[in-house]
Amino acid sequence: MDDLVRYATSGNLPLFLNKLLRLGEVGRDAGLPLGRGLAGWRKIVVGDRDWRIVFKTDPAETIATIWVVGDRDDDACYEEAQRRIQALGMNRPETVSLAAAMFQISQSRAGTKRRRKGR
Repeated sequence: MDDLVRYATSGNLPLFLNKLLRLGEVGRDAGLPLGRGLAGWRKIVVGDRDWRIVFKTDPAETIATIWVVGDRDDDACYEEAQRRIQALGMNRPETVSLAAAMFQISQSRAGTKRRRKGR
């Protein structure tokens, strides 16, 4: 969620949401396989190859867990994915549906606009 909120203010959020909607439609085929320390994981290229969505599907391929939405620069998004995976250990990440994520972001942005108008 934090990754998406960060991109909401940059104006790039529609690019990411479009790719996430496609992931919901076609599943793991929306992405390309990763190697090295993230073998079994997949990536979705966003924009002009500038950003990545790093995800993994469950064995039944019914749930995709997004681990990183981020800048591809110097493999930073892949390193962040590995850090998050290691930090979480065997615990499951907090899950939010795409619809809930979109709603949360829209509420966050609306609150920011109201605060700016109130100044």
